[in-house]
Amino acid sequence: MLFADLVGSTALASSEDPEQTRVLLDRFYDVMAEEIEATGGTIEKFAGDAVMAVFGVPVAREDHAERALHTALAMRSRIHELFGARLQLRIGVNTGEIVAGTPRVGSSFVSGDPVNVTARLEQGAAPGEIVVGERTAALAGAAFDFSEPLTIEAKGKEGGIPARRLLDGHAPARPRGALGDAFVGRRHELDSLIAVFDQVVERASPAIVTIVGHPGVGKSRLLAELSSTIGGRDPRPTERTGRCLSYGRGLTYRPLAEVLRQELRLLDSDQPARALELLGDRAILGLALGLDVTGDLHPLVVREHFQQAWIGLLDELVARTPGVLVIEDIHWAEEPLLELLRAIRHRVAGPLLLLFDVLGGEQHDSLPGAIWLPGAGRGNGFDDAVQAQLARLLQAATKGDVGRAMVFFCQGTACWLSYNAALRAVALGYREVYWYRGGLEAWIAAGGALAPLRLSWRKPAP
Repeated sequence: MLFADLVGSTALASSEDPEQTRVLLDRFYDVMAEEIEATGGTIEKFAGDAVMAVFGVPVAREDHAERALHTALAMRSRIHELFGARLQLRIGVNTGEIVAGTPRVGSSFVSGDPVNVTARLEQGAAPGEIVVGERTAALAGAAFDFSEPLTIEAKGKEGGIPARRLLDGHAPARPRGALGDAFVGRRHELDSLIAVFDQVVERASPAIVTIVGHPGVGKSRLLAELSSTIGGRDPRPTERTGRCLSYGRGLTYRPLAEVLRQELRLLDSDQPARALELLGDRAILGLALGLDVTGDLHPLVVREHFQQAWIGLLDELVARTPGVLVIEDIHWAEEPLLELLRAIRHRVAGPLLLLFDVLGGEQHDSLPGAIWLPGAGRGNGFDDAVQAQLARLLQAATKGDVGRAMVFFCQGTACWLSYNAALRAVALGYREVYWYRGGLEAWIAAGGALAPLRLSWRKPAP
């Protein structure tokens, strides 16, 4: 249940003509109805300058708590857009078992103690605040920021009502179900995901994996286990998550909006100017956030620029560390999003600067993200087996881009294997080839961190 009351309307009405007050209330009713219906809620009633809505009635939904909280945030934002500081909402949201009857004009169709509690939460909220019952906060907690627990005093409720203030939405989805330590019966699927991830890292090439299953079968649990498994690696992979929704506005690129907010550390309450400042010369990405950044550009040009900007952003992310992009509930995705995901699959290039460690011997820690090519600097000329093997690997690593920047290095200034390997790459036609003469010794002396190697040649070449 959601109760919202327009604070300041009584004082405003006393200083306005009745016609102006009527116009104001009509705008209030229209905006509140729009936001409630956009998230699948049902308007229970309007009473003066207050509104009550229910979620999960008459159609039960597993994410009714999330929908109610998203609605509360949207209602508060819309009132600010319409009336500025003149009028504010105070909102109460609660979850519980109720009895639903037949809707009647001007009368409630839900009843029960949770309805009364919701009203008390709304009355306990300050202007501009959203106060949420503990049960609602527990159901949707991972997708929102809440204050520390507080108690709302209420007549007939000994000890008061435990609650929290809703501060903001920050994540695309809550974890599904109660996640404990046990992980049973999905080891094969987890091993398959880990194998794909390892292959992506080794080849520096994206892959798409689709996880299909009935609701509640454990798809999100499987992804949580994957995150836990690869999260302990060094360097730690970058993980970003977005979720497709079946309700609301701006749904086409909503999952990407969630990814952007995670990457830029944006909150729903941040102003558009803040988002544009953080986006910099990639302002076109603001399209995912619902910002008007297209100007007079033709839609086809906008689409191409948008795709290029996303590919550039993801290229930068995976240049730092391997990355995992999760899009949940993709069965709700619209075609433009699917088209963009396909473009990402084929055009994200992996790390922008390829690092090749050609030091032989035992496996060792090296520059972060480096690929191990022991033996690449040895051999008997540019027409031997080493050259053929190096040609195959560089073709895979660069996807045929002879302008891709690459750096070869080994132990230090006394080790010329990296110089020889660089000459081999030049002979193969690569134009951006560099030799880091100082190698590992110079890197360590400069205070650079080391990380495990990405194996490319399983054993040194002869």
